[in-house]
Amino acid sequence: MWKYIIIGSVTLFLGASYLFSKNHGAMTTSGGEIAAVQTQLEQAIGKNKNISLDKTIKAYAEYRTEWLTAEKSANENKKAEAEAKTEEAKSELESLTREYETITQSLEALKQEKTEAFAKAAPVVDLDPDSATEEEIGDAAKTLMDGNVELERKNAEEEAKIAALGAESERLCALIAAAKKLAQDRQARISPPELKCSVLSADRQWDYVILDAGINKGIVIGSRLAVMRGDKKICELNVTLVETDRASCDVVYSTMVTGERVEVGDTIVSVRNNK
Repeated sequence: MWKYIIIGSVTLFLGASYLFSKNHGAMTTSGGEIAAVQTQLEQAIGKNKNISLDKTIKAYAEYRTEWLTAEKSANENKKAEAEAKTEEAKSELESLTREYETITQSLEALKQEKTEAFAKAAPVVDLDPDSATEEEIGDAAKTLMDGNVELERKNAEEEAKIAALGAESERLCALIAAAKKLAQDRQARISPPELKCSVLSADRQWDYVILDAGINKGIVIGSRLAVMRGDKKICELNVTLVETDRASCDVVYSTMVTGERVEVGDTIVSVRNNK
């Protein structure tokens, strides 16, 4: 019995091995199901990869186009700015060149004027214009100018002295005229018309009056003075004695207003000023 069991088991094992081997070969061979599935899977993966790569390439192309466009626009702007700055610099350079040429011409003209001026100045300072150098002419001119300044200073001093002498002369002339006038007034026994002083004291008994002015205000002995009280003339006085700042007078009775007397503080003026 065990013999048949063993034989049957071996037979089943061999059959199963045969079936497994056959199915495995069908699955693993190049034309098998597994190979086909694997090929389809690889194709799907490859297609997905190609799709992702295409999207990436397209996106890259779009981004690159945008970047190139922006870069081109920026370059064009920079180029325009550079050209504008170049034109501006060129214009400024041309302006500076013209200004330089103008300055150069002015300098040349000044040099020519300087040369002509030195040529004209040389004979003035007793130098030969053909042989004298600019330094020699300049030194000589400076010496001459310094001499002129000194002469002008001395002339100014002399003019100041002359002016002072003139002022002193006028003052002396005025004093002489005043002295002559005073002498004439004294000779004529007339006090100055602008005289104005006051009664310092009055003796009622003797009608003797003292004034608070004398020679200092030009009062002259023998002159007639008027005694005023406000706008009213009280009487006249006859000057009998004159001192530096005092004068003595007698009342002229014939001129006295009835009922009045000379009082201390009455105003004294020249009779000429009262007429």
